[in-house]
Amino acid sequence: MTWEGDPLLVPFWDTTAMYRESAILRGDDRGAHATLLFQPESITAVTDAAGGQVYEEGADYIVERAQRRLVRTPGSRMPWVHSEASGTNGALTHGHTIAVSYTHAGNRMSWRPDAQLARLPRFADCLRRGAPIGLCVIGDSISAGYDASGFHGFPPFQPPYAPLVAHAMESLSGARVRLDNLATAGWTTADAVWEAERVAALQPDLVIVAFGMNDAAYAEGDEFGANLRTLLDGVRAGHPSAEFLLVSPMLPTRECTWVDPSRFAGYQEQLRALGGDGVAVVDLTRLWAEFGQLKTTDDLSGNGLNHPNDFGHRLYAHTIIAALWPGGSNEG
Repeated sequence: MTWEGDPLLVPFWDTTAMYRESAILRGDDRGAHATLLFQPESITAVTDAAGGQVYEEGADYIVERAQRRLVRTPGSRMPWVHSEASGTNGALTHGHTIAVSYTHAGNRMSWRPDAQLARLPRFADCLRRGAPIGLCVIGDSISAGYDASGFHGFPPFQPPYAPLVAHAMESLSGARVRLDNLATAGWTTADAVWEAERVAALQPDLVIVAFGMNDAAYAEGDEFGANLRTLLDGVRAGHPSAEFLLVSPMLPTRECTWVDPSRFAGYQEQLRALGGDGVAVVDLTRLWAEFGQLKTTDDLSGNGLNHPNDFGHRLYAHTIIAALWPGGSNEG
């Protein structure tokens, strides 16, 4: 497949040009720095999260390429936060996040998601024929759109991941996509089991199911998996041809103390067990964990706690659509 046009839809593993990677400068009065995912060759743009304020190399920052770092200079206009700053109040991070576009020669292959389309033969047939696609999303606040800039009406007004996925499907297949987003803030899989009839009534071709962040405050893997099976069985009872894409959750930040991320391994296991004919699985938890080995996952958070920022929503969208497309990633 060839990704063209909107740079928001180009997965970072399909190009050596990183587009608006988010980062937060952390430090103290003597200086602050942010770490990039890849070692940059050429910095093409550094802006605030809104995209309106452009920062200048030398005047606002210097680049330490070997360390993959941008270092704030004295007197810089760039926002920064103290190394010990806490996000426990859930305040939006938009105002102190920067966006960095750059070229690099890093190895991107390991980031590509596994191809999943073979598990979804009816959805694959819709793509092949360019037939209209009914897409339903059910999940928590992340899937509802928190904290993408477009969700809050902030520049640069980037849509959350669900409409990005729908737009990508339309752009790549030429099909008309109807998006029904039932995701609701605070929901867990225990809430979802009561929504099966409403999902089925929409007659979707594909149902994206994305839970786990709120479940991890109390539910072990067996309960999480049992709820998902009940949801899937309930949707199939009212709409036997429905197919599903199950999405494991992003990781919360260290400040999100009410979520127990140790439960996510059990959730990943349950999701893999549910995968098969008619059920695809994408693992955002693994992606977030691998990011955390190279830079702080705070850089991906929209509220310092448990919601993705613009770049985080793009990671959701890229992983989902690439896994659903023939070949699982770029072929052209």
